[in-house]
Amino acid sequence: MHVRTQVCLIILFATLLCANTAIASSDDDTDWNESVNYTLYWGDTIEVDGFLIKANDFSKARPFDIETDYVMLTINSDESEEWSALLSVNNSQIPDSKIFGERLNITAFEIVTGNDIPAPYTKIEVSTLNITEEKVDSWINNTISVTKTKYKDTYIDERVFIAIQINNLRNLEFQGVLINETLPENILMDPDINVDQTINISPYSKNTIQYSVKALRPGNYTIPPTEIEIVDHGIKYYQYTNSTELVVYGPYINATKTATVDGNNPQLFDITVKVKNEGNRAAYVEIKDEMLQNSVLMEGKTAYEMVIFPDKVKTLEYSLRIEDTKINPIVPSAEIYFSDSKGYSDTFKTKRFYLFEEEEEIPEPIEIPEDDLETEVSENATESDGEDIEYPSFGRIRSVKDIIDNTMRIINEALEYK
Repeated sequence: MHVRTQVCLIILFATLLCANTAIASSDDDTDWNESVNYTLYWGDTIEVDGFLIKANDFSKARPFDIETDYVMLTINSDESEEWSALLSVNNSQIPDSKIFGERLNITAFEIVTGNDIPAPYTKIEVSTLNITEEKVDSWINNTISVTKTKYKDTYIDERVFIAIQINNLRNLEFQGVLINETLPENILMDPDINVDQTINISPYSKNTIQYSVKALRPGNYTIPPTEIEIVDHGIKYYQYTNSTELVVYGPYINATKTATVDGNNPQLFDITVKVKNEGNRAAYVEIKDEMLQNSVLMEGKTAYEMVIFPDKVKTLEYSLRIEDTKINPIVPSAEIYFSDSKGYSDTFKTKRFYLFEEEEEIPEPIEIPEDDLETEVSENATESDGEDIEYPSFGRIRSVKDIIDNTMRIINEALEYK
């Protein structure tokens, strides 16, 4: 059993030595941040710039320290990378310093074991790679070239194709490259293609991602740069394409319908349907409005045909009379149809609404006999003390005497109410 343990340790030493030799290779010109010293006891873990460093094991304790003592470290990065290494001081077979992932440098300068201490420990010097924004930009610009192009400008009912080309300029392979696309408002992505995706890039390869978009309304659009995210040795690099200008042609018709009560007659209403072309191409427009139920057309017409140029407004106006103002009817929608010279067309309706606001009292007409219209009545106003008083209702007034009698009765009843 003891011999098997020794064989396993020898194999482990050889494996870690080969792995660590590969890890330790680095350019002499590498720029490292200032190192920091740490003391790790057996089982201790520290965190340094996204790396977890653990003193996983030590060489077997002896009655006295020897120069061949070693420490076994395990390192985990925040990118789910994992390494293991043996470090020793003054040992020709085991190095005292290692570089992990080309961006973490650990040097052991003291390792203490033995039976005369509570637990073995090591003192290490840790430094991380000095990554400046200039270095990141320089590396990504010399590694990945990206462009974005559109094939042509388009019409409102057509799709336009956009291509993103990613060129790998080096003999490097990248896994899990993220493509992040952003589109402006009123631009829709082709539902069959997911541009936000993850791809693998081979050395010296050219990769093209193509998709189509469609505009909800005409106008000038700027499609923002596409973001390309690459992770190399735990370092995130970002490259961006150029922005793309897109012009979409066509009419865009908007319409509103309003109803306004006549100031002199509460039964009369002015109906207005306002139509505006918010696009950049002229359109032929047909308006067909529907009148309120139980209403009579007094003036104007409820249908209209016209041509509306870009940024121009046309209106359809008519007036109607409502026989019964005690109800709050719904004003029906006006139907709008439009088409242009290319054959693009659409039909929509304006919003429906209540003729009166819910809080608004509906005025009731008062009938007064013709023989009473010529009679002038003088009324004396009385000041109110601010309280709400319920006055009794009274019937139709037919003469001056009736007015006086009813007025006196109301005053007397109000005094009795108080």
